[in-house]
Amino acid sequence: MTGFSALPVAEEGGEDYEDSTRWAGVPRILGPKWAQLPILTVGLLGVQLFWSVEMSYASPYLLSLGMSKSAMAVVFVAGPLSGLVMQPLIGVLADNCTSRLGRRRPYMIGGVILCSCAMLLLGYTRPIAAIFTGYDNAANDRWTIALAVLAVYIIDFAINAVQAVDRAILVDTLPPTAQASGNAWAARMLGIGSVVGFFAGNVDLPSYFTWLGSNQLGVLSVIVIFWLVLVHAITVTSVKERILLKRTYVQSLFREFKDIFANIFRLPRTIKQIFTVQFFAWIGWFPVMFYTSVYIGDLYKRSAAQAHIEPDDAEGTRLGARALFYMGAVSLFANVVLPAFVAETASKSRSGTPLPVLKKPSRFVVPARMKVHLATLWAASHVVFAACMLGTFFVDSVAGGTLLVAVTGFSWAITQWAPFSLLGEAILLEPAGPTDASIRLADVRASEERQRFLVAGDSDDEEEIGVHRRRSTDNSRGSLDRSRSGFADDDIGNGFAHDEHGNGFAHDGNGNGFAHDDSFTHESGNAGGGLAAKAGIILGIHNLFIVIPQFIVTGVSSIIFAIFDPDQSVLHGGHGGIPMHNSTTTEDGTDAAASGDLAFRSLAYRAEEEDDAGGSNSVVYIFRLAGFSAVIAAVLCWRLARDLRHR
Repeated sequence: MTGFSALPVAEEGGEDYEDSTRWAGVPRILGPKWAQLPILTVGLLGVQLFWSVEMSYASPYLLSLGMSKSAMAVVFVAGPLSGLVMQPLIGVLADNCTSRLGRRRPYMIGGVILCSCAMLLLGYTRPIAAIFTGYDNAANDRWTIALAVLAVYIIDFAINAVQAVDRAILVDTLPPTAQASGNAWAARMLGIGSVVGFFAGNVDLPSYFTWLGSNQLGVLSVIVIFWLVLVHAITVTSVKERILLKRTYVQSLFREFKDIFANIFRLPRTIKQIFTVQFFAWIGWFPVMFYTSVYIGDLYKRSAAQAHIEPDDAEGTRLGARALFYMGAVSLFANVVLPAFVAETASKSRSGTPLPVLKKPSRFVVPARMKVHLATLWAASHVVFAACMLGTFFVDSVAGGTLLVAVTGFSWAITQWAPFSLLGEAILLEPAGPTDASIRLADVRASEERQRFLVAGDSDDEEEIGVHRRRSTDNSRGSLDRSRSGFADDDIGNGFAHDEHGNGFAHDGNGNGFAHDDSFTHESGNAGGGLAAKAGIILGIHNLFIVIPQFIVTGVSSIIFAIFDPDQSVLHGGHGGIPMHNSTTTEDGTDAAASGDLAFRSLAYRAEEEDDAGGSNSVVYIFRLAGFSAVIAAVLCWRLARDLRHR
């Protein structure tokens, strides 16, 4: 769950806190088994298209309206601000939603509607302003700027809400053994959205859609709205959630947020390790997201100066855009291929009996000796990324810089997928905390009846199954590593099911369960179930560890530019709630595959190039600092992988 709720703490005096929660129905995905994971994650494709358009065109559009760069920098504070505020807020509200549609879908529908209205406002700001002021006057200009800024803020906040519930419904619906597969598909959807955004941005759309007007942004806004609505309509109609019934105890919103910060340091060790790795990893990633095009452009200008050729700004921009596209292409390819190289760790029962795992027939099977633990692969991605950043010490050509940027696509692919998978499994399987009094959590899995999920039924008739009660427990431990299954064999073709304990079931072609995952039994799953009941808050805290580095990078890069390039303006505005994932397109429509912020790097390049033609290399200092931060992330991630492998 990417939505958030409170982690109830023990009452003063040590009395047990009982948070009884009642559920109706079972989570499942309608449709053929091969389409179930794509259906569950297709919403992120629409989110990615939205990020691409907003980040590729909003900035130059605001500049064209006469807004100053400093003012625009303030506007794009909306990005990290929305990620910092919106995802935790929506999480708290969604975790406590008792709608008959489920906890996530109502906010998904509302967010999509709000996003659509805001994108239309951004695409047709001047005509809308003219309704009140008329054309060709100062009032129209002022209203146009004001409405455009309003649209940017609404888009940032609303798309973060949609993204939060898109991630949440994935964790809600899939059992622990399918978290890796689901997040791999989520990363693929983000990559596909980036590639589609690249081609759409390079096509002269007004010539094909004359009835939508002559404005490229306006036509794009209509197209991405159509796809955003379509993909989320698929998810809303095909994914069935459990329904949260009225609770006997409901905390105030203030208490919910208070608990978010009170419990940051009381989370299980594995989750805190993931957060720490993400913090240092994103200190490294944000400079790449902001300044890759600037870096390539600087290399081009330096080489042109050495050859006594007048540098062409448009050529520098094109070269930077091309490097970003290569990065996106590598990322998409890696997202498709790498899951096959993740080791399957056989789940074991408490008696030590290995869990049989269904092997789907495949023409290509990766030998077991070539497979690695997911956390180990994540650590390797940090090493590759650090090598690319530190490689700027030795590269002084456009071709070399482009190669470094392209190789980072490997690391970015894993960043889009591995931490979410590891965190999703930890949420479902880790104990509530190191001490009994630290965090009291409601058990998400009851012990009386079994639930099946991902049943390919076509109606809601079965949703009346099972109203069960959960009570807080915190006296046992689940194993994260034991219940991880590989992606290669079951991320498309095999159905998944879980009972109310979280026990995983693999299905044969007829949907018959045959392998029971005893590693997530009632005894071992209680504590993890408690975290699952309140998983939104954990993902909200996770988002903080991604957003805060953005503010750090902004301050550090500003100091570096002030020292080495005092006349060069710094313009960037990233989105903190991304996720990670949100690849975007550059101002030329080029795929940037980087969590909703990559596209803006080319916009930063444009702004800085207007003020600087000297081919400075100040960006490399920021990249090198990013490399050292990635080294720290690699060391921490290697320790995490070692801990998980030894469980």
